[in-house]
Amino acid sequence: MNTSFQMRLNRRNVLAAMGVAATVGLSSSPVFGARQITIRFNHTDGPGGDGYHFSEKLKSLLAERTNGRIQVQNTHSGQLGAERDMYDSMQIGAIEMGRSGSLIISVAAPLYAALDMPYLFRSQQHLRNVLSGPIGQAMHQEFLTRRGIRVLGIVNRGPRHLTTSNRPVRTPADLAGLKLRVPEIAVYLAAWRALGASPTPMAFPEVFTALQQGTIDGQENPLSTIHGNSFHEVQRHLVLTTHVRGNGWMIASERFWQSLTEADRRLLQQAVNDASAHADEQIAQREVGLLATLRQRGMNVIEPDINAFSTVVQREVPPRFADRWLPGLLDAVIRTAG
Repeated sequence: MNTSFQMRLNRRNVLAAMGVAATVGLSSSPVFGARQITIRFNHTDGPGGDGYHFSEKLKSLLAERTNGRIQVQNTHSGQLGAERDMYDSMQIGAIEMGRSGSLIISVAAPLYAALDMPYLFRSQQHLRNVLSGPIGQAMHQEFLTRRGIRVLGIVNRGPRHLTTSNRPVRTPADLAGLKLRVPEIAVYLAAWRALGASPTPMAFPEVFTALQQGTIDGQENPLSTIHGNSFHEVQRHLVLTTHVRGNGWMIASERFWQSLTEADRRLLQQAVNDASAHADEQIAQREVGLLATLRQRGMNVIEPDINAFSTVVQREVPPRFADRWLPGLLDAVIRTAG
């Protein structure tokens, strides 16, 4: 059987089975008459990744605060689909919640895709100020209007770095012809092409095998993702490019959200807020330790000429998207404090 077809079939079977479980879970409690709720929380991180830790924290908070009435199923490693699949499933109510990376901008709010440009944000605080301000609020409304996806929380991620299997990279010249997996985000593709690489869009669950088989030479992700998905087993060089300062969106299906009582919405929102604050603390603490761990596991850590990379991206990329980005957005981001 075709492998791609088999993967889709398996995912449909999982969704169908979990749909039955969720239907049972939504019945009334015979003791309290309160609605039992099962939340399928989908993310592409493996056990040990940021999405996994967040989901586990949310699970424990809700179980404790509702005496088990609201349960979270931590469906890690893209069990219910990669991020693009997840957005579609949320629209029809087949997945209640999940953690998304920035692919959601390209899918649900493409006029805001400038926010994905490498070397745009000066610091993590700069990014958070943009997302919590008028720009982020307007973009999140687009997620809701266009795709029926509600943002409940934002969690920091460490900066994205490059890893390669077959060559050390110190300047853009070293990237020539490198087959590099990137998310299916237009500005990512344009940036890596401008730097000389050969970027290849690929769903995240396929990356480890593609690296193992040599289909691609490298990938780029935060340290937590590199470690949590054991990329050190199939990659030799860790290049600290710090090219994207990012975050994870904790999102919910609007169909699911509207099905909740006002009291359960408040309860869920508070649990997300608390789990997000916990995650930010944990991520900040883990970041330093992860670099040492990846070194110990055999990765060659390289500090490249970041200015050489950022200069190329800032010169070459914006003109290619002038007619696709919201007018004035890039300047507004740069003017935001942080």
